[in-house]
Amino acid sequence: MKRLLIVSVAAVALALVPMAAAADESEGDQHFGPFAGASPDSGTCGNDWAADTFTRNFVVHQNADGTFRLVETFTNGRFVTVAGASPGACEGGSNHGSIVSLGARGQFGGFLNGTVTGATFYHPNACNTPGTCNTTAGFVASVFGPTAKYSCSTGPGACSFFFGYYAPDQGLTYHVWINASSDLGGNRGDIATL
Repeated sequence: MKRLLIVSVAAVALALVPMAAAADESEGDQHFGPFAGASPDSGTCGNDWAADTFTRNFVVHQNADGTFRLVETFTNGRFVTVAGASPGACEGGSNHGSIVSLGARGQFGGFLNGTVTGATFYHPNACNTPGTCNTTAGFVASVFGPTAKYSCSTGPGACSFFFGYYAPDQGLTYHVWINASSDLGGNRGDIATL
């Protein structure tokens, strides 16, 4: 029964990711992507706990005050763990582990939802040049200009985000990690060996 519950929680978390991001879209929004991406993934202790590959998409909405809402979605996500502290190791409470072994594999999906300020221009065709929009920083600089600031890149509290991770057995004690902003329930669970 415990294994069925873990798989059900993971399936629900992964299914909610695109629905939550899509719920914020409206008519007239500009879509960019898909772009293949890869990056290290840091945990609550500050260490990199996994190497991620994913498909990245951006949705831009121009606000009446001259700012832009930028939603960045991550789909088809895969990760491979790096040995060390687990992603939830430095969380408070007791529903998490402390270490993860090398080479555990899993899947994830998620989104960032923030605001772009200080844009010097809005160039909706900027991503036609290959390689310019396959990172968050590259996208913001190419589409909005070099002085633009994205709230999801400037620090906690100015961005809503939700990422759901799932890894099947592989000798893991914890199989589901939710990395989320406080307005979306905060971090919970873990991907951990011990």
